[in-house]
Amino acid sequence: MISVDLGIEVASLTLECSVNQTEVILNSKELDLEHLPLQSKLVRSACAAFVTEEDVVAAVLLGSLAAGGGDRVSDADIIVFTKNGFHKSAEKCFSAFEYGKEIFYQLNGFHSDNAYFKKYIFNDLTSAEIHFLDLSESFGISKPFKVLFDKNGVVEQRLTDEPAPKHENFPAYTYGDEGLTWELFDCIKWISRGNHELAKNHLKKLVGQF
Repeated sequence: MISVDLGIEVASLTLECSVNQTEVILNSKELDLEHLPLQSKLVRSACAAFVTEEDVVAAVLLGSLAAGGGDRVSDADIIVFTKNGFHKSAEKCFSAFEYGKEIFYQLNGFHSDNAYFKKYIFNDLTSAEIHFLDLSESFGISKPFKVLFDKNGVVEQRLTDEPAPKHENFPAYTYGDEGLTWELFDCIKWISRGNHELAKNHLKKLVGQF
């Protein structure tokens, strides 16, 4: 277990601030996650940690939480668009996000030279994956999504009608042994929803990699 307490001052979880003369207001009602207060708090804390950085341009929530659905174990899947190579020097932001949270597991790495990620499982069984993408990285935003903030209007040009990736098509063992905990946690979540076939098929994919 990793307990993070770095003494870093972070913004209020009800985020209401002005950035580059762009008003950013994010609250539980706008998120439409009143039925999932832990996830709502998680998303808002991510925004509070990232939004004030000059080289952070926009953030988008993806997946079931963006659709206003999800359940108690749905993860917060957040894409953060950055510039000037900030994705490679964002530890201050991640430390602010981690402040005060009890972290059971985390995984980090690069999707490419222009895209960095961190994935978290917390002791309360919430989870988050946060992807920092430089504006030069090609990435289309599929429905469902919810814009958390967009300082320079970059989100609209990335919208696509392509369907979002399906769990059934997720590759296995992408990050080797270090990523096993995350993949097994995904399987546990699917089983908890009664989707045993999805979990079993992914486990078979994993076994095929060993």
